[in-house]
Amino acid sequence: MTLLGRALGIITAVLYGIAILNFFIKWGNRKWVMKLPKESAFRGEYQTVMKFLVKNHRFFGLGAAVVMVAHVTLQILFQWVSVTGLVAAGIAVVTIILGGIMFKAKKRTPAMLWAHRSAVIALVIAAAIHIITRR
Repeated sequence: MTLLGRALGIITAVLYGIAILNFFIKWGNRKWVMKLPKESAFRGEYQTVMKFLVKNHRFFGLGAAVVMVAHVTLQILFQWVSVTGLVAAGIAVVTIILGGIMFKAKKRTPAMLWAHRSAVIALVIAAAIHIITRR
């Protein structure tokens, strides 16, 4: 069961990582890729990858949430509960709720986006602490 718990944790981290790429790929597009000529092969490939990640951002986040619930459940059932893991899971839930609110909102405000991004930053820090300490 230890191996399954570890695998679920790794899958959760990978899925959240892919979801977080949404911000960085858009930033790179604004900063560098849009300045390339429209005929550039790199620009075309980059934008294809960007469209895929942006379109599926919420699904990667939801997938990470589902796997996280399985991970937390497994850890609790077999009494390998980690305080840092529970904190990271709580922050992940807040991140997901904020993302869901933004998805459902007819008018998104900058405050909503910054709240979601701030929760993501807190999640990355909490997950790093959880991975490093495993306590």
